[in-house]
Amino acid sequence: MSEGTNMEQQMPRSIVRLAHGRLSYLENGSGTPVLFLHGLNGNGSSWVDQLSALATSMKMWAWDAPGYGQSDVAGDSVTDLAKVAIEFLETCGPGPVNLVGHSMGGLVAMKIAIMKPELVKRLVLSCTHPGHGLTDGANDRYQRRLRELEELPKQEYGRRRAKGMLPEGTSEVLFQRVAAIAAESRPDGVVNAAWAIQTANLIPELGKIQAPTLVVTCDKDSVAPLKKAEPLLEHIPDVQHVELSGLGHAPYLEDAERYNSVLSDFLLANG
Repeated sequence: MSEGTNMEQQMPRSIVRLAHGRLSYLENGSGTPVLFLHGLNGNGSSWVDQLSALATSMKMWAWDAPGYGQSDVAGDSVTDLAKVAIEFLETCGPGPVNLVGHSMGGLVAMKIAIMKPELVKRLVLSCTHPGHGLTDGANDRYQRRLRELEELPKQEYGRRRAKGMLPEGTSEVLFQRVAAIAAESRPDGVVNAAWAIQTANLIPELGKIQAPTLVVTCDKDSVAPLKKAEPLLEHIPDVQHVELSGLGHAPYLEDAERYNSVLSDFLLANG
């Protein structure tokens, strides 16, 4: 059993009641406030290595997005998800916070910064993009994924998602960690989140983001490679870019030490 799994067992989820219903989340640390927003096949447990290692310098929350963990569903657009996150921040957060959004969570983080710029101090966009902007619904890849989630055993679904997220040569221990988290995905959450990703197009609004922003890409990431992140670098006014070599679509677990160093350097910087 990995260290991350042990920590997850020691850190019970908290529940807050919001307008849409329940929202579950993990919480740890003290210091600079940070909200972590996971990807399509993640949940709050995706961030256990950050919640542990950064606890001496950051007050952290890692939500289960609506339809994930013990959180109730809350709509199928990025705006719907962002509204829940904003209500959570206004309920639990001490004023402006930093946001770390990974993949699907990156779209939510951008939308929060667009809708409520006063709530966001700094913004980290990890392995993400501005949305696919499709007008005819989810594409074949996502429709297949949703069918798999409905039809496959949970463990097999998790393994397939881990295979798509991680580069060749990944250790079995790490592979199992990513697969186990993906296996916890709920169909109602993934259906809504996938639709939100497919139909969103945040490019026209990126210029409204006021927070200093760090875009993190990974050179072995086949899900959200640099090419998909280029609009963020082109349109967000105050933006920096870091590429992590040798990592795929789960850098927060693949090399938590390096990922955490990038987060700390940016989120704890003066100014």
